[in-house]
Amino acid sequence: MRDKHRYKLSKLPRKSSMARVRNRGIFTGRPRSVVEFFRISRIVFRGLASRL
Repeated sequence: MRDKHRYKLSKLPRKSSMARVRNRGIFTGRPRSVVEFFRISRIVFRGLASRL
């Protein structure tokens, strides 16, 4: 039974896994240290905040 389910999982496309989805900044595309509420990286966030 385990082999049957493992075979079905191997036939799915790689990008269909929810664990592979990463938050990325919308301006720079940076995958790390993204402020989730604004969807921008911390570097862009600091730059925009210092302009105010």
